[in-house]
Amino acid sequence: MKLVIISGSQRTQSKSLLVAQYLHQLAETHFDQVQVYDLHELNLPLWNEGVWNGSEEWQPWREIAKELQTADAFIFITPEWHGMATPALKNFLMLTTDDELAHKPALAVSVSASINGIYPISELRLTGSKNNHVCFLPDHLVFREVDKLFDANQQCLDEAMHSRSEYTIQLLATYARALKPVHQDMLMAGKAFRYGM
Repeated sequence: MKLVIISGSQRTQSKSLLVAQYLHQLAETHFDQVQVYDLHELNLPLWNEGVWNGSEEWQPWREIAKELQTADAFIFITPEWHGMATPALKNFLMLTTDDELAHKPALAVSVSASINGIYPISELRLTGSKNNHVCFLPDHLVFREVDKLFDANQQCLDEAMHSRSEYTIQLLATYARALKPVHQDMLMAGKAFRYGM
């Protein structure tokens, strides 16, 4: 099974990327392949109609989309900026379609320098699956007070948070196995209804 982790911060060497690397380590027990995309590094263009008509600026995205199609599960990580998910992550989700994400499980993760972090989770649940039909897990992770949470070796210092993270990654892998035939059976059947009601 293949897991794709999206670090949604637009900052270099962000705490979201640190969390992505930590979850990558945990996921290696449950997934054969784990790939991390750093949206700061990718610096994708903002969505425009060119993504539909083969415009040259979207060639890098087309390569990423091919990789996403081969994934069985996703983790979307965002810092909380002004109580919201980042523009880069929202843009990424606008670019994705049912071909990449439909009926595949996704874990929503937020990162906060303080004790907040729930608003981006709510935002992702509200609009993040509209046209791509990704299936958000009922559980999520919020890495609060992230500056104090990890040591120099990317180990989580909060045992309860570490245990919760391990459980949630196992849950994601279990959903990935269960939903794989749903994606295979329903992707083409759902094409007529890909934009909802």
